[in-house]
Amino acid sequence: MRGVMIPILLALAGCGGEKTETVSQAEYGVKWPFTVEKVDLLCHDGPPSALVRTEDGKLYALNGSARSRASKNGWLDGRSITKPNAGLPGTTMDYSEITARAMKLCPSYAG
Repeated sequence: MRGVMIPILLALAGCGGEKTETVSQAEYGVKWPFTVEKVDLLCHDGPPSALVRTEDGKLYALNGSARSRASKNGWLDGRSITKPNAGLPGTTMDYSEITARAMKLCPSYAG
């Protein structure tokens, strides 16, 4: 039983060396693009995939490379937690700044 617990604990800890950054509605104010109050930013290498993790542990893909790998990895589409854009009916709020912040967490990202 003890040998089984260590891999489980490492998985729950985010693979040990995973960089994350928490951002919130409090930081962004009216520019906050998501329907949840805060998210953890993450980036997976190969190709760099920008993600956010909500408090319930779900991962959402933010950029094209992440969305292309989403179904294989069990990630959801970040657009599904994006608020409607009141200034442009029929569109959602822009989260490109948050995507850029997540990309900076990838070791191989040179942007």
